[in-house]
Amino acid sequence: MIKAGKRKILFVPLDWGLGHATRLVPLIEEAVRCGDEVWIGGNGRSGAWLKVRFPDLPFEVAPEWTLRHRKHLAWDFLGNLFSFGRGLRADRRWANQTAERLGLTHLVSDHRYGLKVDAGKDGVVSVLVLHQAVPALPGLWRWPRWMEAASWLLWPFFRRRMRDFDEVWIPDHAEKARALAPALSHFGGLRNLGLQVRYLGWQSRWSGFGVGLPQSNGEALLVVLSGPEPARSLWEANLLQQWQDWATQEDVDGPAAFWMVRGLPDSAAPLTSAAPFTSARVPTFGYWNSPDDATLATLMAGAGLIISRPGYSSLMDYAVWNQNQGRPVLHLCLVPAGGHSEQAYLAHKLDREGQAQRQSESSLNLRDAWARRKQTKFTYGIPRP
Repeated sequence: MIKAGKRKILFVPLDWGLGHATRLVPLIEEAVRCGDEVWIGGNGRSGAWLKVRFPDLPFEVAPEWTLRHRKHLAWDFLGNLFSFGRGLRADRRWANQTAERLGLTHLVSDHRYGLKVDAGKDGVVSVLVLHQAVPALPGLWRWPRWMEAASWLLWPFFRRRMRDFDEVWIPDHAEKARALAPALSHFGGLRNLGLQVRYLGWQSRWSGFGVGLPQSNGEALLVVLSGPEPARSLWEANLLQQWQDWATQEDVDGPAAFWMVRGLPDSAAPLTSAAPFTSARVPTFGYWNSPDDATLATLMAGAGLIISRPGYSSLMDYAVWNQNQGRPVLHLCLVPAGGHSEQAYLAHKLDREGQAQRQSESSLNLRDAWARRKQTKFTYGIPRP
């Protein structure tokens, strides 16, 4: 990755959920350990999360471009195509100005295709971090080989933008058989990209993270929300309503607690719906807008089931969590965002492998997911004997 030495490095994630920021954590920490001069940057919630996570690092406000995700990702993207092109141009102008002002030697962009310094300008190395060479095409995620073959139609567009960078870093295993998303991270066109492609292995906030976890009976139901608005808020409202309906029913096999991580680092907003029931018969309810690492680790350790999006960065978090022996085994229910083919592919793959249960957002049933929690076990990252 980045060699030791006095380098001047700026890390900037895409503002599209928090995963693009969380997976930069081990890279930022490594650069700081190496004695480099480090800046962080960004906009929106991912930028706000980095500021909270690294309060002692200087922060640069990047141009704002945040996709509004409603129903289907492909149509959302087409609807934002004009602003996407404008965002690419704004990012490039900002990158050149910022690199000159700060005297950067490296600019690391997570999925921001416009965030690069003009070739040959002051010897700045522009790095693109991504886990998929091309988007997963809608309708083909059940057949990864067909999806990969069809993705060649999009490859010229993305190849042209990647080639403006000096290096591409992929946070997945170099060995395709061990990769979390082989159809995305090992796309055949990367072999002939014409620039250096590095596989970093899984990158997560849990890399090298140690915390004393309390003993737990794993009887809590934990929901981890993520993703762009307004889809995130709509999903939150749906889950809260389901919980309220469930809490009014007599249930001998319900969870001991219901916990919700809302994924809102830039807000102290209260829940928008009525407060869940708090009678003595109803299990404990708690929510956190954006817990720190130690709190989130405690919640994960106490969860008998985690319901979350199968975002790639979330799955890396779960896999790296497993690398620390002695931590509780994770049971997952993965709910792809509507129209998000990458998440649909990952959820389908893990469901087929018996690693997690998969439910659609429209038919997700909390009670059913809880009853089936022990039918699958997420084993990626667990050390082999």
